[in-house]
Amino acid sequence: MKKESKFGLDVLDSKKKAKEVHDIFASVANNYDLMNDLMSLGLHRLWKERFYQMAKVKSNDIVIDIASGTGDIAINIAKKIKNIDITCLDANKNMLEICKNRTIDLGFIKNFSFIQSQIENFKKKNKFSLATLAFGLRNFTDLELGLSNIFASLKVGGRLIIMDFKSPDNKFNKKLYELYTDNVLPKLGEIISGDQKSYQYLSDSIKTYITPEELSGLMSEVGYSKIRSEILPGDIVSIHIGYKT
Repeated sequence: MKKESKFGLDVLDSKKKAKEVHDIFASVANNYDLMNDLMSLGLHRLWKERFYQMAKVKSNDIVIDIASGTGDIAINIAKKIKNIDITCLDANKNMLEICKNRTIDLGFIKNFSFIQSQIENFKKKNKFSLATLAFGLRNFTDLELGLSNIFASLKVGGRLIIMDFKSPDNKFNKKLYELYTDNVLPKLGEIISGDQKSYQYLSDSIKTYITPEELSGLMSEVGYSKIRSEILPGDIVSIHIGYKT
């Protein structure tokens, strides 16, 4: 029986979702960073700074940045802590190539390694002390398997920190947010990158993404402990952290 997974408002078998997600991010890779700035009005930089603070990165951490994309999270860590060991994992070759080129330009390449893989196929054991995952969990084809593989890759005492979008709890704010994501985001995508479809997927995937409470429960089921979460100002982004004990 084929494993099915949410893809925006649709439900696809896991292999088809993996291909669709790959094609979307291949399409938007060259304009991805610009679109992040435009879509969030620059707020993503503040969100990522809070993410870094909550991760409490140490100089002796061995880091894996999952769904690394163009490398914002990994590069932010490398800028703050010199010579830290970071692995960037992403299923999309285009994104990973941009990430790699950025680390070369910034002089960080010697401390970085790069793996092109879906997290569902990643089988490292007991290697990392910190796993970071920003705005990528919605794209997993199997949330439980992905979180389990991350858990297996962590050393005892290691932690996973996740950041992703959420729908506002307030009904009025939720309506405003959906008006923005349904109408403005796809139009921006069309204007900037000539790709409305990919940004419609972003909007739809937020609507069908699990709630912060559901994510905490799933993390616990997989084996994470000392789980805590924080809703960032604006009520559209949440951060979760859990440990392997």
